[in-house]
Amino acid sequence: MGTRIIKLGMVVMILAIFVTAGIIFADTSPEGNGAATYNWASVEVEKAKEEDLLPDQFKMEYGTLITREEFAEMVVKLYEALSGNEGVLQGENPYTDTQNKNIRIANGLGLVNGMGDGTFVPKGTTTRQEISTMLYRTLKVSKPEYDYSYPYDYIFSDDYTIAKWAKEAVNYLYGIGVINGVGDNMFDPTGKTTKEEAIVLVKRTYDKVNDANDKNLVVSRSGTSRKVSVLRSKLSEELAKEMGKPYKWGGNGPNSYDCSGLMKVVFGRIGISLPRVSRQQALVGTWIAKSDLEYGDLVFFAKDGKTVSHVGVYVGNGDFVHAPQTGDVVKKSTLMSGYYEKTYYSARRVIK
Repeated sequence: MGTRIIKLGMVVMILAIFVTAGIIFADTSPEGNGAATYNWASVEVEKAKEEDLLPDQFKMEYGTLITREEFAEMVVKLYEALSGNEGVLQGENPYTDTQNKNIRIANGLGLVNGMGDGTFVPKGTTTRQEISTMLYRTLKVSKPEYDYSYPYDYIFSDDYTIAKWAKEAVNYLYGIGVINGVGDNMFDPTGKTTKEEAIVLVKRTYDKVNDANDKNLVVSRSGTSRKVSVLRSKLSEELAKEMGKPYKWGGNGPNSYDCSGLMKVVFGRIGISLPRVSRQQALVGTWIAKSDLEYGDLVFFAKDGKTVSHVGVYVGNGDFVHAPQTGDVVKKSTLMSGYYEKTYYSARRVIK
């Protein structure tokens, strides 16, 4: 009998531990939403609620992808919070597939656009570059007195995939610390966003305005000059066109290249003239230490450690684009390990 009582007591204790653990985990998500958020977002979500940044009918399924309708409603709330004005309907409904009042308000304010065919696709998901653009528009409409001229840009490795209409927004919001990349220096412009991520972005934007100094949002990151950024962006577009084309000794394009021929052609397209052969290219521009490499720097290799025999262009994260050898194609390789680490010789900066 005593043994049974002891065993029963142990069972009760174990159950109590599990129940207590369940309460602790439940407390990490916003109260009453019926769905847990990730720990990193829960504090910001609660603060967004306190600042009245969430629509009244917002469904608290934080881990699901946010829809175009939901984010349109969020930017209207953000506009009202930042401007102190209530959003009002303006004109006729431009969309055939929604009667949502907040979508119409957002459109009237110039915060959102439709699909160009009279539809808005309210239940469709929205991309990272679309969200960036809507946030940027909301800032400019809410605070037109701010200075939005930003003399620095940042270039992601996938910069050439960011739509031209979104680049200004992405650069600005990244510069003031509202948005980040997704790792490996990538922005992933067509990637999707969860509700909790969207809430955090809206809250960050709201906080940036509260921290604004004399009609200027606080710039929290450094970047590159506008001229340099434009050249790098153009270079990334040109490199993308040549990827996968075969190596051919003496090749100057457009269908095949050798290493120095590729560099001469792509840099020539962005207005930078280079000599034809790699040994001569290694003499132009400014010498750069390997630890200080930036996108667009020419990188050189020497089999014997003395004489330049190969060239490519650095594209970030220890990678460079080049036309390697006969039987290979224009591609990206790492210079941080293997053959190209061993034969790395020097680097020169010609974009400045």
